[in-house]
Formats: sequence, structure tokens, C-alpha cells
Amino acid sequence: MIFKKTLRKVKVLVKDDLKRGFLTRSIHIGSALALSSLIGSHALANNDFDDYKSSMSAGLFSVEDEFAQYKKAYAKAYRDYQEEISQFWSEVELSDSKTWVDYNSAMDVKRVFDFSKNEIRISVQGHKLESFTPADTEREILKALNLGLAKAYRIDPVLAQIVGGQEPLSQRKIMAADKSLAAPLAKAALLQRKAGKKGDLLIITAKLPKDSLSQRADTFLPSVQKSADKWQVSAPLIMAIMHTESAFNPLARSHIPAFGLMQIVPKSAGRDASRLVFGEERLLVGRDLFEPETNIEMGAAYLHILDTQYLKGITDPASRQICVIAAYNTGAGNVARAFTGTSSIKKALPLINRLSSQQIYAHLRSKLKYEEARNYIKKVTELLPHYL
Repeated sequence: MIFKKTLRKVKVLVKDDLKRGFLTRSIHIGSALALSSLIGSHALANNDFDDYKSSMSAGLFSVEDEFAQYKKAYAKAYRDYQEEISQFWSEVELSDSKTWVDYNSAMDVKRVFDFSKNEIRISVQGHKLESFTPADTEREILKALNLGLAKAYRIDPVLAQIVGGQEPLSQRKIMAADKSLAAPLAKAALLQRKAGKKGDLLIITAKLPKDSLSQRADTFLPSVQKSADKWQVSAPLIMAIMHTESAFNPLARSHIPAFGLMQIVPKSAGRDASRLVFGEERLLVGRDLFEPETNIEMGAAYLHILDTQYLKGITDPASRQICVIAAYNTGAGNVARAFTGTSSIKKALPLINRLSSQQIYAHLRSKLKYEEARNYIKKVTELLPHYL
């Protein structure tokens, strides 16, 4: 497959660069740009790559330049992988903020880890379909339950090869469920056979125990409490935001792109948080944001910034928290715009401070520009009591 051959070339290039010391943890963008050249993007020509690395070392590219090039390469790689999958599957599924999707090398088995629905779905097609047995079902479920974060990152074509060459160090299992569940899950799984455009499909849905999401959430509590204490933000708020953003999927990503448990956008929250945490502006991508502890700290640091800098003029703590929740999703400027029609927080403060927290919540639920943001504050607010 052309896409996978291209990725192997990039992997070798990135490894060589790492050995020579050209790439650091904050500039994995080089691998994305190399891929962009190899697979046809016009971001940089092949013979410009060495010049690019020299420019990066000399600090000639701003974080915005890096992110623009990175985003272009990421989108191109994502589209190419999507096109490859469509040659084999009529229903193309790719990983997002609440699912992680894996295809086997023969392209006849697809595994979907659905964190929001708390289930594992296995789809089988082609020659594999007729010979697929209950033992195979149990085997696939066991693989899913045993899959570690580092390996999942390594075998994910878009993440490992485009986002960054170094896999996370975390030893976590991505579903954080006990492997002893494999046999009972396989026995209780729902089997559905249906016709597809590229042939018949067998879809096996294994529902995880109802408390699996809570158990998965609990594994992150020590890191959440540590970051909450360090950055003086509410631990329940961090948990509620993480639940809403990713359903505790450590490999969450979106088209924006945003990465990890708290869906950090490198260009915005990532930049602000890196200045606070590291004392300098960095483009955080790849392993940086897929290490759960790092991602949680970046999210907590950004909440601290929203609370103590951007929205510090809101005098009532309850009102400020509602605005912080909205700003985490849509930006402080859009929160201000909901009140005054401009992105000026300073202009919005007199109006905000005249309203009760209940009035502010109702106002944002109806006046925020984007429906996603309006729904977001509702979801996070409803989840907060669960984590108190």
C-alpha cells in the first residue's frame, strides 16, 4: 500500500534525525513536514527539508508557522489514510475524540474502542467472515483489553508516523479494563450480520460493565489531583471536562487538531499552557499530549490561565467557573462576544458582574455562537456533581 510505504520512509527519516539531534520533543513537526513532502503536499519540497531543520534550530519559524505547516501535513495524511481504508471498507471509521479504531493488515477485521458507549465493536468481512469463530471473537476482545497506550500509539498510522515518532512512555491500557472480562464479554456479545457495498459484514458488539467508565476515570485521579493542587483549580472540574472532551480516551484526537484526554489544541491552549508550565512557548504535539500526566497538566494549567488571567475580572466564583467552562471549549473572546457582540472581555465584565450565576448560565446556553459550546457547558455542569 502506497500510504504505508510512505510512512515507513518517514519513520526512517525521523529516526535518523533523532539520532543526529535535529528533532527535540517540542518540534516533532519536522516529521509531519517530511511526510507532507513525500505524499504530495506543497508545504515544503523534499530538498527544502534540511533548510527547514536549520531554520527551526535557528528559531526562524514561529509557533504559528510550525502549527500551520503541521496542520496541513496532518490533514493530508488523515485524508490519504481515509482514502486507503475506503478501498476495502464501505463504512470508513477513523479514530476521533471518543473512539480508537484499528484495522488489521489484511483489512478484513476492524476493531472500534468506543469510550463514550463503553463498548468494543469488531467488524469482520471478506474471506475471514465464514471462518470467524466464537474463539476468534474472544481472542479479538482479549487483544483489545490487553492493548497498551504505547503500542496503540505505535500501530496507529496517523498518530505514530505523522504526529510524532516517539511513542508515549505510559504503561497504561487504553481501555483500563481487566483481561478476565474477555470470555464473558465474548459470550454475551451481540452478533449482527448485514450486507455492505463491499460484501457481507459480521459486527460483534461487546458491552463493557456499566462501571467501566468510572473505573477508567479513577485511574486518572492521582494525576488530576496533583495538577489541581499545583495549578489551584478544581479537581472535579478537570474530571468533568475530561469526561466531556474524551470520555477518558488517552488517544483522543480531532480534526482541529486537538489531542489527548483534555483535547489540547497546540496553537491555543497548548501555547498558553506551555508558557506557564515551561516558561517558554512550545508547539506541543505527538508524545507530549498523549502522555496522560502531561496532557492533564496542560489542561489544568490552561484552566488556571482562564480563571486567573483572562476571566479574573468576574467577581463571583460561580459565575467565573461557568465562563471558564465555556471558554475552555470556545475561547474567552467568544464568551465575551455572547454578552457584547465583541471579543473584548473588558467590555463584557460590567454586564457579567451584574448578573447572577444562574442568569449567566442561561445567557450562555442561548447566546454562545456555536451549538457545540452551548451544549458543552450543559454537559460539563451536569457532570460536575458526579465528581465532587
